[in-house]
Amino acid sequence: MKWLGYKGARYVGFFFLLLPAFTASFTQYTSGRDLNQKNIKYGSDGKQALDLYVPKNNRDNPVIIYVHGGGWMRGDKADVGDKPAFFTDNGYVFVSVNYRLFPNADYEKMATDVATAVKWVFDHAEQYQIDRRRINLMGHSAGGHLVTLIGTNQSYLKQVGLPPGTIHSIVNLDGPIDLAEFLQRNSKYKTVFGEDDQVWTKASPITYATEQNSPPVLLVSPKRPSISSFIERTNDKAKTFEIHSLSHGEIKKLLGSGNAPEEAANMTNAVAEFLHSVNYSGRPPLP
Repeated sequence: MKWLGYKGARYVGFFFLLLPAFTASFTQYTSGRDLNQKNIKYGSDGKQALDLYVPKNNRDNPVIIYVHGGGWMRGDKADVGDKPAFFTDNGYVFVSVNYRLFPNADYEKMATDVATAVKWVFDHAEQYQIDRRRINLMGHSAGGHLVTLIGTNQSYLKQVGLPPGTIHSIVNLDGPIDLAEFLQRNSKYKTVFGEDDQVWTKASPITYATEQNSPPVLLVSPKRPSISSFIERTNDKAKTFEIHSLSHGEIKKLLGSGNAPEEAANMTNAVAEFLHSVNYSGRPPLP
């Protein structure tokens, strides 16, 4: 069990003190690296593929659908570090998704690809020991933007035949939620989003933060005005883990790593606690 090895163990100890029954169940899980399927097609394009890691147990598990970053122009589902092993060891199915990239797709097609991958997971839940009531999205950078966009603007889910409320939670790992703020700092990405601020508004998850069916969100990010604004608009339904010293790349690389500095260990524990709180607290029993 990887959490106990972290320098941030004081945070973990408090977490597990509150949850003794759940802790005991961790021992039945083994590494998802031993049971996985790669390059499963969820669409006809070569980029519409996913990798799937399943814990070795005989129960319905929550699932984390992970979307990589890369500035909407590059990146690959294989770039997951220790996350599959960490999350499958702790009772989650872990799915890593590829999607079409710019210039072959605009952001709306990328978001539709991610929603289509979610639909594939929903449709194949029983086959892979997934509880379809506990579908969680996670993404880094551009992937964080896309998962937060489809989780808040649920027209993307509706487009692929999924009902509102399908997404159980979102973890956004330093992905932009306000394109106007983001493009002001990173003008090179206007190549992807253009110069029209109305497009930026439509593409920004913060635009949909007040939607009634939006799930709980954890924003892992340095302090920014958009973070505070997003949380305020959700009436504190969204939470944040504020990054102080980790780089943008280290947030991705060190999440779930057993050999990480203190802030990265605390980040992993905060993400794990958030996911546990939404997936194992107050959930109705399985039928």
